[in-house]
Amino acid sequence: MYCSCISALIFFLLTHILHALAENICHKYLRDLAQKQSEFVQCSTMHSVPVRLCVGCEEPFTEMHVAYMNLRQEQNCTDTFFDKDRINIVSTTQSILRGIWRKAYCDDCFTSNNSYVFDLKRIAFDDCITNHKSSECASCLSQYLDLNRFYLSLDKNNNGQVCYDMQDSMNRTREQWSKDLGCCHREFNIFLFAVVSCIIGTLPLIFYGTLYALTKRQERSRILVEDTYRNGISTFINTSSSATNLPTTTEATRSHEHS
Repeated sequence: MYCSCISALIFFLLTHILHALAENICHKYLRDLAQKQSEFVQCSTMHSVPVRLCVGCEEPFTEMHVAYMNLRQEQNCTDTFFDKDRINIVSTTQSILRGIWRKAYCDDCFTSNNSYVFDLKRIAFDDCITNHKSSECASCLSQYLDLNRFYLSLDKNNNGQVCYDMQDSMNRTREQWSKDLGCCHREFNIFLFAVVSCIIGTLPLIFYGTLYALTKRQERSRILVEDTYRNGISTFINTSSSATNLPTTTEATRSHEHS
């Protein structure tokens, strides 16, 4: 009897200790996740202008994901922190932060070293601009075209889903090239302008000329129909009058006999 009580007490203590340890580890995982989420939010904000979210915050994002999976894969933690209410704060918060990463197409930055190659070409362009003040347009055209072609190839291959770090950088580079440096000059083709102007100027004349011709044709057709109708009526009346004035067969016979 004494041994049974001792065994029950030991079992109770072990169960209590294990439960306490499970609670402690779950709260530890939860604190780790909260800390990593906070670091990712801070990193995202600090890398918002110019946008360097993907490359600049890759490590905080990865650590946040690992912390979330640690919490998610522990059965006791899942029972405690997930699917317990309508808001489901832990998984909802994680989903929102992951949504920022997905919305920026950050995975594309690390596909085939796209971001690394893009940065090399952009640095080459920036160095050229720095080293060729007052002659940037002529001296750095090849670097700009090389960078722009590479970006366009990424945009085509990814159906527009290019890592937002590169999108923002390319937009800023294009604005610098065209607006700040004034290197994007569009040639004015006077011959093409003259041809287009003539065509546009001729279109109203063609329209109204065609409309006038159709109107005249309709009027002629209407007059012809009216004349035909009137002539037909006149012919009918004349024919009827002639038939009325002709003598009948009896009258013709009597006239013959008297003769």
